[in-house]
Amino acid sequence: MISSTTTATQRAASWAATTALAFAGAAGVGVAALPAAAEAPAASEQAARFEVDFLTGMIDHHHMAVMMAEMCLEKAVHPELESTCESIIATQSAEIATMQDWLADWYGLSYEPDMTGMQSMHRLQGLSGEEFEVAFMRSMIRHHWGAIREAERCLASAEHPELLGMCEEIRTVQLEEITQMQDWLQEWYGLSGG
Repeated sequence: MISSTTTATQRAASWAATTALAFAGAAGVGVAALPAAAEAPAASEQAARFEVDFLTGMIDHHHMAVMMAEMCLEKAVHPELESTCESIIATQSAEIATMQDWLADWYGLSYEPDMTGMQSMHRLQGLSGEEFEVAFMRSMIRHHWGAIREAERCLASAEHPELLGMCEEIRTVQLEEITQMQDWLQEWYGLSGG
């Protein structure tokens, strides 16, 4: 979670900066400098807001994928699926740490993953063997599609080159994993899609 004091301060500074710009523009007055708390390296306030929302949302999204993949290591039948789950854990855990660093470095925010919205985890916990694998792959495919949609929004709206690079990587890697899991659903269980 974002520190509430930091969030309130950031929102107030953001609102003040936006209001100052709007009033200055309407009055035809140039703005020499914004308050220091409102400054963000992103070129626009809109991009800064998008980046903060994207980073916090993707941290939560990745955290859920990591938890699902950890369960997969305990319950998967096929070693190939276990290997994919190990890769998901390694890649997305590293991306969580990087995104937390960017929030701190770029926006002065501290954020820990939000544990709400974990209903699909409860459903998976009651399954084992082949039933687990099918439910896991279908859930992870849907989860990955959500991340891909957000990554595409990021590519259209973010401004930090490092974040744009990560969003491209998320899209590429997760599309590959979706294709692989769809192939396994067909090959192992005669099921289409995901």
